[in-house]
Amino acid sequence: MKRILRMSVIVPVILAIYLVAMVVMGWDSYTAGLTSPQLYFGGTAIVALCILLLHLHLKKRESHPKDSR
Repeated sequence: MKRILRMSVIVPVILAIYLVAMVVMGWDSYTAGLTSPQLYFGGTAIVALCILLLHLHLKKRESHPKDSR
């Protein structure tokens, strides 16, 4: 039985929504000059990369049968 929403989709989507919310909330501090562009955009890029890697890892783990251990 296939689940429509898999964990490899649900968790990264929730984290991506959280990341967007944090980026929007931090925009004022970036435009005010309190946060450097390297920290603001670099941190966003690193977190986005981590979310992508998590998605790929979960997708790979779901594709393997559970009895293969």
